[in-house]
Amino acid sequence: MMTPTPAGNKLTSVRDVLAFLRHEHVRLVSIFGSIEEGAKRCVHYILEVDGREYRVVSLPVEGNIPSATTVTPAAAWYERELHELYGVKINGHPNLQPLLSHASGYHFLQVDGPGVCEVPVGPVHAGIIEPGHFRFSVVGDTVLHLELRHFYTHKGTEKLFEGAPVMSAPMLAESVSGDNCFAHAVAYCQAVESACGVSVPPRGRALRLVGLELERMLAHIADLGALCGDVAFAVPAAYTARIKELLLQASTRYFGTRCWRGLAVPGGIKRNLSAEQARELSQVVAEAARDFAELSRLVLDTPSLLNRFESTGILSREHARALGVVGPAARASGLKLDVRHDHPYGAYRKLALEVPHYPQGDVLARARIRIDETAISARLIGETLDALPAGAISSPVTCPAAAEGFSAVESPRGELLYWIRIQDGCLRRCHIKSPSFQNWPALPLAMPGNIIADFPVINKSFNLSYSGCDR
Repeated sequence: MMTPTPAGNKLTSVRDVLAFLRHEHVRLVSIFGSIEEGAKRCVHYILEVDGREYRVVSLPVEGNIPSATTVTPAAAWYERELHELYGVKINGHPNLQPLLSHASGYHFLQVDGPGVCEVPVGPVHAGIIEPGHFRFSVVGDTVLHLELRHFYTHKGTEKLFEGAPVMSAPMLAESVSGDNCFAHAVAYCQAVESACGVSVPPRGRALRLVGLELERMLAHIADLGALCGDVAFAVPAAYTARIKELLLQASTRYFGTRCWRGLAVPGGIKRNLSAEQARELSQVVAEAARDFAELSRLVLDTPSLLNRFESTGILSREHARALGVVGPAARASGLKLDVRHDHPYGAYRKLALEVPHYPQGDVLARARIRIDETAISARLIGETLDALPAGAISSPVTCPAAAEGFSAVESPRGELLYWIRIQDGCLRRCHIKSPSFQNWPALPLAMPGNIIADFPVINKSFNLSYSGCDR
């Protein structure tokens, strides 16, 4: 839910926003720019207050602005992007090197000392994963420092939204991060519904929840399998692939698509279920959850795997909070953040949701979060399918001549936000706050003190999207 800033906390300048951010109960969510009428620039700050409400503060930019990074390191990449794309000059930022452009020179931190050497990994990787560069400073096998650089395939998706008809743009949202495409589509559609004052029918909200939680199950099951594969535990890796395929085939059977593409539309969802189909899908999900729970017990009972996961890649609660980390990575570091619980939307408003969290911040904690959340997702799907409301699955959408909308959902990777501005039925501006863009800067803080051979499993335990980051 987005609320205006109360009269007692009027934020009329960037300095006001920075002073507000110093309060412990205020969290920076995103910063982005826009071009207004007359080519005037504007900077927008999205804040979360008291863990209960979002606030969007939009301010005109004239001249230089002070850096929010000096108050919260979570602002660092957002301000670099703001500087690079909108030419906003930012005073006090510790590093305004280009974030997106690879044409100009980029200077990696040089670590000096006896026996220190650099190990570059990427940007081209084996297999089909997208490009990303990792520069390790090591002594022997021990990592002293890691610096990463991404945006080799920056798609300019936010720019592609500009001028797109409101009703046809969910396809663009689905392209931001392919394995979280339904979460992106729903987040976009909810922003449109917010702007246009549209209420999705209860049945449409329930079916969206089924899709969102099924997407979460698919992501978490695959993640645990990939973690096992990275430590050469091949049996669970194979079994998770089988469970995932079972759910993908069920999606195709009941919704006509393996990955829920083309289903979310402003106003609701395109595909309905019969009562019999709902019962059958509920049974498939329950079976997959039982198989995964049994497999997870085997994984957590294997000493050789625990030896690789436990105390590996620790991200402290303090670092996670300072960088605004979200999603499973945040919850594994002791931060109890979940949009479904803190800012309920759609059918989540009527559900009691558990938010598992662990204090350790290591690979094992991030694996356990995924195991716990898969069981919760299966329960939510079963409860929802067993009590599907009757009625329509979508509502008509009529856009006003000009409007702004905002939406937040909990994607499998964490807090995902869309902010849109509509004019005459088309999009004038669309901002996407991707959880991967938020979380990538935290990965280097989990590496020092670990051996370089553990980087694949540490990286996989965060499971961040290159495409989602390079939106």
